[in-house]
Amino acid sequence: MSPSLSSQVRRATAPAGWALRAYWGTAVLLAAAAGIGLVATLPVTALVGRLRAPLARVADLGLGRSSLATGPNELRAAATAELFHLLLLVAMGVLCVAALSLLAVAFARGGSRVTELAVRRAVGASRRLILVAALIEGGVIAVAALAWGGVGGAVGTHATLGAWPGTLRPGPVTPAVMVLAGVVSLVLLAVLVPLGSMRRRRPLATRSGRALELVVPALQLGLSLTVLAASALLADHAARLRGRDRVAAGDGQLFAISLATSDTAGAESRYADLLRRVSAQPGVTAASLTSPGTTIGLGQNDRATTDCGQCAWGNIYVPFRPVYATHYLVSADTFRTLGLRVLAGRTIANADDAKAPLVAVVSQSLAAANFQDRLGVGRRIQVGVAPTRWYTVVGVVADQLPAGFGAGFQPRAAVYLSVLQHPIPAVDLLVRARGDARVYGAVERELRASLGGSGAATTRVGESHVLAAEAAPIRWFGRLFGLEGWVMLVVATIGTFVVLRLWVRSLLHDLGIRRAVGARRRHLYGFVFARALGIAVGGVALGCWGGMMLWGTLSSVVAGLPGWDTGAAERFGALLALAALVGALLPAWEAAHAAPARLVGHEEA
Repeated sequence: MSPSLSSQVRRATAPAGWALRAYWGTAVLLAAAAGIGLVATLPVTALVGRLRAPLARVADLGLGRSSLATGPNELRAAATAELFHLLLLVAMGVLCVAALSLLAVAFARGGSRVTELAVRRAVGASRRLILVAALIEGGVIAVAALAWGGVGGAVGTHATLGAWPGTLRPGPVTPAVMVLAGVVSLVLLAVLVPLGSMRRRRPLATRSGRALELVVPALQLGLSLTVLAASALLADHAARLRGRDRVAAGDGQLFAISLATSDTAGAESRYADLLRRVSAQPGVTAASLTSPGTTIGLGQNDRATTDCGQCAWGNIYVPFRPVYATHYLVSADTFRTLGLRVLAGRTIANADDAKAPLVAVVSQSLAAANFQDRLGVGRRIQVGVAPTRWYTVVGVVADQLPAGFGAGFQPRAAVYLSVLQHPIPAVDLLVRARGDARVYGAVERELRASLGGSGAATTRVGESHVLAAEAAPIRWFGRLFGLEGWVMLVVATIGTFVVLRLWVRSLLHDLGIRRAVGARRRHLYGFVFARALGIAVGGVALGCWGGMMLWGTLSSVVAGLPGWDTGAAERFGALLALAALVGALLPAWEAAHAAPARLVGHEEA
């Protein structure tokens, strides 16, 4: 390296090293905010295009599928995609909050360095040399942010991918690279801001202290409230699924039965015999034979046609009305195991077998909207497209609140048909019993005796395990939403602290006059904390407003999720207020303990 080049390098690196030592506090804040942003966004961007929803066991109901038909796995894929899009939007919000905090720190850094930069220019430093030194300084801060933020993001990515209850596919690396490049650019911009502030004489634009900058922390805290409350909603819902009343009453066992194709002859009589044998076992309290997914509220979704009677379509009376509904195959005990009240008529009975007339039970929402006088009992409904068959509606039951992941996209209207009239090869047998595990061993023996050991394949799993598997994707998304929300709150707190400090510095002259004419320290504390409380109140209002949109979207994806949770808003609203007050504490203390003469004579650099 030539002496002249070596001298130029030293002239550029020496000021950068001095600035890092002299202004280490803002350098640490810049690296912290940028690194925290990486920790939160890298795990999410690494998931782009990779998530595959956990698959559900499905079976053809033999009703004929139209072009509008959708199954549980399509619903799961749609729910996964929708929730991930919301999560990606939240991650972008974290980056925006981090950017605002970085810019707030940059303005604080610029206000402190105006004099230093002016002196350096006065003693002959060129703008080019100052720019190179700033780029070196920013590079060091960016490397520090990438080092710890990248490591944390990589650890979070590994943990996130490993916890996903579904499968993963190869995904692009471009989103993660774009996030890294964006964070580096933000850090460099934050370091270069002071170069544009060499002629500024105040840290804020006016001496009034009521500049638009006070809106920034309110916006940051509001976004935090929105995301944290959404995370709490998902976590609480997942916990409710795992501890549903029907499981608490007795953890049942689910037997997944699959008959061989060559062994389906006479399946209806074998299913009827199985139900009789199992129900007769000592200790058995319920035995429900259904199409796969019925116990968690997932079924085949397709059109149906009701013999409506005198129903108006606009101003035209039509006898038949098409309806999109979820179709289930059930047995006599199913409605009791699902906890569905009978509102009119009766439910499916053991006598509704292959020799009996075709019957159906419909949900309350279907009956209310698609039958004359909102009554369906005695009328007819056509299910499926081929062959054309009409079923007599014998009962109306309450709408089911499904537990299955993806069921939020299902129609509330439901049609329940007898599994003995549609003996499909793949069914689920749910058994609940009192006593020890020997009861279920006896059930397995009866199952083999009824279906034949060579022609039927069965697997057994606990009912609580089934519900836990359905809650797993919701719990996974809830944890990621929680991570994003807490990271956003930490970064927002950094931004709030810096912005309030800038705001108080812009008011030092006015505060000094207040002290000189007799204002006590408690008055200054009250003045600053009142503004901080206003920021918190504004953040809560913004968070609730944004939450209505985010929480409403979540409730349309996850069945049973409330659109509003007052308790979560109150808990996190109090936390936001505390964060804002903590951010105002140090600048308020500095202003209250400074001499009035010093405050009045203060000139913002």
